[in-house]
Amino acid sequence: MKCMKYITLCLLMLFAVKVTAQNEAKKDSLRASKVEELRKFRETLFVEQLTLSEAEKVKFFPIYDEYQLKLRDAKHGFRDKWNDKRPSELSETEAEQYFKDAVALRKLEVQLLETYTIKLKPVIGMKRAVQLPRIEREVKKEMIAKARSMRKKKKPADGVENRGGGDRPRRRAPEGEPIGN
Repeated sequence: MKCMKYITLCLLMLFAVKVTAQNEAKKDSLRASKVEELRKFRETLFVEQLTLSEAEKVKFFPIYDEYQLKLRDAKHGFRDKWNDKRPSELSETEAEQYFKDAVALRKLEVQLLETYTIKLKPVIGMKRAVQLPRIEREVKKEMIAKARSMRKKKKPADGVENRGGGDRPRRRAPEGEPIGN
């Protein structure tokens, strides 16, 4: 009798693990499809804004994506180094190093902009290449809006109340203050 209980318990645990793994795989698949949809949307926006031909599109994106990857890596490196420190909490020597690192990051950003603008010049011409920073800002705004709309389309889980006010958690009122004000 005890053996049967243990076997049943083991089978239930295996079933729970399998269901969890399937849910994770489904979430990963859904996330990948959303990322792909956003990537295609981004590509479409750049093609429209820069009026890229098919031949230009094929040459433009590998160069531009390489530029974005290097830029992102540089920014992540800076953030990783200084992530756990607030500027107001830095010692004088740490603040000096922070400043030097921030300046080095900006110099690298400018260097990457120069390098990749020169690489893009034969592909899209200098006139469109110098418009790229403005177009990047516009594309970024539209991408954020698209991502938000995709998030809002997601239905809340069963039993979870939709709070409204977007995805932001509500701020707790300090003790002694009424919550409604």
